[in-house]
Amino acid sequence: MDRTRMTRLASLALVLALVFTLGALGGCKKDEPAPADEDTATSTNTTDTTTAEEPADASEPVADDEEPPTEMTVRLYWVEAGENSLGVERTLPYSVGIASATMEALLEGPTAAEQQTWPAIATVIPEGTELLGLTIKDGVAKVDLSDSFDDGGGTFSVTARVAQVVYTLAQFPTVDSVEFYMEGTKVNVFSSEGLILNKPQTPEDYYDLLPIDA
Repeated sequence: MDRTRMTRLASLALVLALVFTLGALGGCKKDEPAPADEDTATSTNTTDTTTAEEPADASEPVADDEEPPTEMTVRLYWVEAGENSLGVERTLPYSVGIASATMEALLEGPTAAEQQTWPAIATVIPEGTELLGLTIKDGVAKVDLSDSFDDGGGTFSVTARVAQVVYTLAQFPTVDSVEFYMEGTKVNVFSSEGLILNKPQTPEDYYDLLPIDA
């Protein structure tokens, strides 16, 4: 093969190579980005929930494999020697509603044995006073008593009976103060003695009257 023919063949191969390369480049496209997802509107329906007032101070739950206790020890507050008051421990049958059971015991008055102690203890809560309701919420015990609760008595008696209830309920860790009701109506001024109860009562309000615990 002469030199001229070889040169032509080489030139032809070069041209074909260039054409092939340009064609390959022309056939490639840059990847397009995927379309963004459309925003999806979401709505959440919320329902307001109101927490009902808790029943009177339930005690600690008992595990399934444990026997429930049969007794519980509480403290009841009585008037001592007609001057101040004394907290006396009392063993009661076990109850889930420990605060209600304790209030019921307080309204029943001291036992015969307790009345024989010296100095003598007594209650100034009028006989026949009944517990109509008791709820505890956010540290406030709302106690509803029958209208016998304000029967008779002077300033000391009226103040001391309120103090008996306040101190008895405030022993529970869920109770910081006590709000009084009679026959379902909130008490703002108590008895003919005019004791002001327009806010929840705390033990600090009665320190001068009930400083002693047994």
